Amino acid sequence: MGIALIAGAGMAGRACALTLRRVGWDGEIVLVGDEVTHPYDRPPLSKSVIVGTADMDKVVKPAPETYAQDRIDLRLGTRVEAVDAAARTAALSDGTSVAWDAFVLATGCAPRQLPIPGLERAHRITRMDEALALQALLAQGPQRLAIIGGGFIGMEAATAAVAHGHTATVLEAAPEPMARPLGREVAAHVLRWAQARGVDVRAGVAVESVAEAGVVLAGGEEVPADIVIAAVGQAPRLELAEALGCEIADGGVRVDAGLCTSVEGVWAIGDIAAFPSPWADEERIRVEHAAVAIGHGQVAAERIALGEGLYEDLPTFWSDQGDLTLNVVGVPRPDDEIVWRGDTETPACTAFYVRDGRMRAAMSVGDMKTLRGVRKLFAAGVEPPPAVLADPDTDLAALAAAG
Repeated sequence: MGIALIAGAGMAGRACALTLRRVGWDGEIVLVGDEVTHPYDRPPLSKSVIVGTADMDKVVKPAPETYAQDRIDLRLGTRVEAVDAAARTAALSDGTSVAWDAFVLATGCAPRQLPIPGLERAHRITRMDEALALQALLAQGPQRLAIIGGGFIGMEAATAAVAHGHTATVLEAAPEPMARPLGREVAAHVLRWAQARGVDVRAGVAVESVAEAGVVLAGGEEVPADIVIAAVGQAPRLELAEALGCEIADGGVRVDAGLCTSVEGVWAIGDIAAFPSPWADEERIRVEHAAVAIGHGQVAAERIALGEGLYEDLPTFWSDQGDLTLNVVGVPRPDDEIVWRGDTETPACTAFYVRDGRMRAAMSVGDMKTLRGVRKLFAAGVEPPPAVLADPDTDLAALAAAG
């Protein structure tokens, strides 16, 4: 069957390697990861890992011995440094080369670099070693955190820290945290919920520099901090894709529904993949969330081993923020009309994203019954009008079943 080379041992690459064996690929599998830690789930890093409550046996999975049992050649602390699409070879940082028949790009994202003096002093939470370094600092006793960036990672870290006895100030340049992925109306509620749980959120502020004793804002005000965290987003790693000659579009590597790139024998999965989705109005979308990464890895493995399989899953992601979990399904746009159901104060509510009179996405918090109904509506292709969505007495699951 040949050799399948997977560049990147994150959640997408790991899923691809493990699925290849499950669906009958009997050739070699080489899984290359630049971290020295065995593959792990990334979502807990900014939450339970940094505050020391994670069960690490459930974060680092599968068990390390699984790779040998499944005949997966896992090379940790190693990178693919150069590739040749015509010769189908790759040079690795350990000095070896691999001749591949199938090459999977699962290179993920790199932390975004901003021209902020002193930003190198700030901690990041993009890798296990970074999360464990923060864990060691937080274990020393109550700390003052200043977090640059109010996206999902920044807000997750802030709420987790506050829930465990620390203080946290989130510094966000936009008017509301998470306004880009969730829209300003929903983001305003997320901001209010975080503030009610003790997080100090300062929106619409610009960071001038990171100093030894905290963060200096534009205008000279200093926010004191024992620990500064930079959660300013990330950018897809496209260097290998570009070296192979893969078409780049929509901020990522252009792939079809089987995760195939424009270069024969090369697939792109996870954060870097710009893929078509039956649930999106756009031609292609790029999603940086765990469930999508895992699904991509599984479908790419099926295409490599069996020559069939399409990624058509409903996009889904979640964000644990203290005692609240935001669950999002579908493909929201910031300018969608928002229709609410439930109590936004508790909160136990769902925000429906409505576009041209149709539900295109939903965000639920503390409202699992509605979330289950939303999933069933999407699966059944049923599109109730906004007034019906907003009515708490309407059983959405029953509507879906009735067709």
